[in-house]
Amino acid sequence: MMTDQFQIYTNSQKALKLRADRITLYQGAQIIEACSSNQSVYYLFFYKHHYLTAVKAKKLRRYSFIASAFKYGMVSSAPHPFIDTLLSENAPCRITGFDPLLQKLDKHYTPQEKAFILTFFESFISKKRLFNEILSVFYGYRRKGQMFLGYRIIRILMDFAPDHSLVRELSNDRQFRKYADLYSAKADKLLSDDLIFAEKVFYAERNHYFSRLINLLDTQSRWMDMTDLYREALIGTASDEHYQALKAMLDTYLTTEQRTYILEDLYRFLPHYPPLKQDLLTAFIEAADIVNILHLYNDPDLTLNKQQAQAISDLLEKLDVNTASLTPTSLRTLFELTLQLNPKAAQQLIHDDVSMLLNTHGPCDVKELLEPFYDRPAVHPIYQKIDYLLIHQDDLDHMQVLGELYYEFGQSEQAIDCFSWETELKPDDPKPPKWLAKVYRALDMTQESEAYEQLSVNLQKRV
Repeated sequence: MMTDQFQIYTNSQKALKLRADRITLYQGAQIIEACSSNQSVYYLFFYKHHYLTAVKAKKLRRYSFIASAFKYGMVSSAPHPFIDTLLSENAPCRITGFDPLLQKLDKHYTPQEKAFILTFFESFISKKRLFNEILSVFYGYRRKGQMFLGYRIIRILMDFAPDHSLVRELSNDRQFRKYADLYSAKADKLLSDDLIFAEKVFYAERNHYFSRLINLLDTQSRWMDMTDLYREALIGTASDEHYQALKAMLDTYLTTEQRTYILEDLYRFLPHYPPLKQDLLTAFIEAADIVNILHLYNDPDLTLNKQQAQAISDLLEKLDVNTASLTPTSLRTLFELTLQLNPKAAQQLIHDDVSMLLNTHGPCDVKELLEPFYDRPAVHPIYQKIDYLLIHQDDLDHMQVLGELYYEFGQSEQAIDCFSWETELKPDDPKPPKWLAKVYRALDMTQESEAYEQLSVNLQKRV
C-alpha cells in the first residue's frame, strides 16, 4: 500500500521520520520534498533514479536549479508510486556531507555529470564552493587539451553563474567560438554527443522534440520520466499510441495498486477517453473496489462486456453496504446495477442491502433511496414494507406486524421492542412471546428464548 511516510538516516545513523509532500522530475533529477514532525523541510536528491543525498532546507534561492525543478518540472503530490519506488530501490537513504558526496560523484558519474549534479545544491551549499568544484572540472579538461569537453562545462557554468566575470570571459573566448556556434544552432551531432544539453533542449521544446526526448530517456532506462511525459502528452491530446506506450511502462514497472493510481489520476483529465475507462473498470473489478466501480458506472459512455458484467454481479452478491462507505448517489447506482445485471436475484440482493442499510440509516432514508425504483417488480415489495415501517412506526395497533418486518430486515432490537409492546398489550396472545423466543434464539440468547417459548406454550394451552 502506498504511503507518504518514510525514514532516512542522519550522519550519526539516527533515523529521521519524514512525510513526503511532492516529487518533481526535471532534467535527469528526481527530487522529493518532505517534512519532519517539527515541520522542517528536507529534499532528497536522485539522479537518473539513483540516490545522491538529502539536505535540510532553509530557503530556496530564486532561479536556482531546485526552484526551477518545482516550477518547470513534472510535479506530483504524495503519496505517489514514483516516491515509493525511488525510496524502496535506494534504501537505506542517508544524509551525507559535501565531501562524501563529491567522492560518490567521482566514483559513479562522468566529470560532466558531476559538474551538472553539483548545480542541484545551490540553495544548500556555498555557491562559491560549488563554482570552484565545477570550474576544476573545466580546468581538468583544458589541461588535457579536451576543449570540446571543457566547453560543455562552460555551458553548465553559463546556466549556474551567468553573471560571473570568469564565465562571461570563457564563454566569449575565441577558441570556443566554433563550439558556441554548434550550441546556438542546436546541431544534430551536438545533440547526439552532449546528452545533458540535449535533454535540456528536448524538454524545453518537447512538443517538437518529443520522440527524441523519449528515445533519449529510453536509452537511459528512465521509465519514470517517460511515464510522466506520456501522461502529459495524453492530457494535451488523447492518442492511442501514447496511451499504449504509457500502459507498457506501468505494466512493466509498477504494482497493480500503483498502476491504478496513475490511471485514476489520468482519468481526472481524460474522463471521456474509452480505453482508459475500460482499463480502470477492469482494475477496479480486480481490486473488488465497488465504490469506484459504481462511480465509473455513472459515466453514460461506459459499456460493460459480458465478463465485466458477470464479475460485477458476483461482487454485488458479496457486498456489505455498511462497510463500503457508499454515498446516497452510489447506493442508487448500486440498486440500478443490481437490477440490470442480476434481475433474477435482484429482489433478494436488494433486500439484503436494505437490511444492512437499516443498521446505519433510518427507514425514511432507505425509502428515499428506493424511491426511483419503487415500481420495479423486484423493489416494490421491499419498498412497501419500508413504507409500512414509516407509516406505523408509533402505532400501538401494529406492533406485531412491525416486529415481524424488523425481524425480516435483521433489526433484532427494534423487533424485540415491538413484540414486547405487543405482549403487554395482549397478555393472553401466545403469538408475541413465540416471536420473542424466535428473535432471542437468532441472537443465541438461549435462556431468554426458552423462557418466552415456555410462556407461549402456556398461553397456547389456555386458548
